[in-house]
Amino acid sequence: MAIAEVFPLHDSTLDLLELRHRRRETALQQFVHAAAERGALRHADVLFTHLVRRERLGSTSLGRGFALTGAWSLCVRSPRVMVGVSERGLDWEAADGQPVTLAACVLTPADASEDWHARRLAAVHAALRLQRTRQRITDRRDPVLLAQLLHEATP
Repeated sequence: MAIAEVFPLHDSTLDLLELRHRRRETALQQFVHAAAERGALRHADVLFTHLVRRERLGSTSLGRGFALTGAWSLCVRSPRVMVGVSERGLDWEAADGQPVTLAACVLTPADASEDWHARRLAAVHAALRLQRTRQRITDRRDPVLLAQLLHEATP
């Protein structure tokens, strides 16, 4: 599978959002709402419930202000990656106790391969794992920069 198939440059399936609230559930709701507005979902309420239940199993915060969640689901019509920036920080129940200032949500339709979903998750993690990279996204709020970083990080 070519890099461009996982994350093409200037990917139209990417969204950069301003997370306005302090709670994890509200951020998840904002991700779902954004994906639904773009026609990427079949059952937004079911997907939201799925994401909340996933968080109850264990926080998807990776520490140091970063969280990465997602779903490979029949509820998803078309792939979407949303990255949300929070100025105030979100209570994501992180193991390190730090508020999350950058959260990503990777949504993949069930008719895509599980490997493709895993590669997109891995690319988002690789692109955003470094604090300085997350800071660049936070400072610039540039979707083109985000697409470039994801493209470069794709194995």
